[in-house]
Amino acid sequence: MAVQSIGVIGVGKLGSDVALSLAERDLSDIVLYDKDPDRAKLVAEDLRDTAFGHVYNSAISAADDLSDLVDCDVILVAAGTSTDASMSQAESYAKNATMIDEIASAFVGSSTLFVVAGEPIDLLTTRLRRRLRVPASRVLGLGGVVDSFRLRHQIATQLELNPDYVTAHVVGPHGPGVQIVWEFTSANGLPITEIVDSEMLAKIEERFAKERSLRPGQLSAGTSRYAPAMAAVELVRSVVKDDRRVISVTTEWDGEFGISGVAMSAPAVIGRFGADRTILPDLSQDVVKNLTEAAAELAGIASDGEA
Repeated sequence: MAVQSIGVIGVGKLGSDVALSLAERDLSDIVLYDKDPDRAKLVAEDLRDTAFGHVYNSAISAADDLSDLVDCDVILVAAGTSTDASMSQAESYAKNATMIDEIASAFVGSSTLFVVAGEPIDLLTTRLRRRLRVPASRVLGLGGVVDSFRLRHQIATQLELNPDYVTAHVVGPHGPGVQIVWEFTSANGLPITEIVDSEMLAKIEERFAKERSLRPGQLSAGTSRYAPAMAAVELVRSVVKDDRRVISVTTEWDGEFGISGVAMSAPAVIGRFGADRTILPDLSQDVVKNLTEAAAELAGIASDGEA
């Protein structure tokens, strides 16, 4: 059965950007919701006013209540309180946990697939999955998608390649702790580890780490916006089109390398039912140690933040 509608919760910068890009692709009907209903209606009207240039065949509407989105097949959660660079993950989580609970209470028992874009993505993805009581495959976070997009850009820049021909994957927590999966990284099908020496790999890792360290400040300044929007569009499109693509995406782990109960990034097959299965190579002991420590930190924050 084809996807009939995509819901967007929160029509701030990210939600509006995603709604416009989805409309341009004419994938499905779009339903917008915001805690300010008038704002959602105005954004929907504004998008409809641009249809003459792009010839949308899909309907764009606004919902007055979260319950009006229960029939949507895919919902992007782009709502939440803005985070500040000075905030810890725990502080950011505390600000947005209640919002996740409100969303979950409106959708318990539904078959909707969720994409979480709010920060902290790992923690909010885990919380929403638990509150909804659905399989982890149906609650996806953008963390891994965004990180792998940025890694592709770094690789393409350093090697002077077209990023369209670079495939890159990451594993672990979104942000500074994410790990590059070199075994799954290639340029036009050629393994990066076979065509680039260790010195260049180290340089790419260094640049990638430096770029990630700057992101919290860019987020608080509102200048990190388009990459998350395009990541959301690509993930939603892969679900709608049942692409069966392998995408690094945030999902709750269930025994991978002995880690369970926390959401982190991992390459997974994405289709109409969400993350069909994760695909992970053998990782070094150092990487597994880093992942285990990151998972323990996330679990501790989630435990402290449980109501």
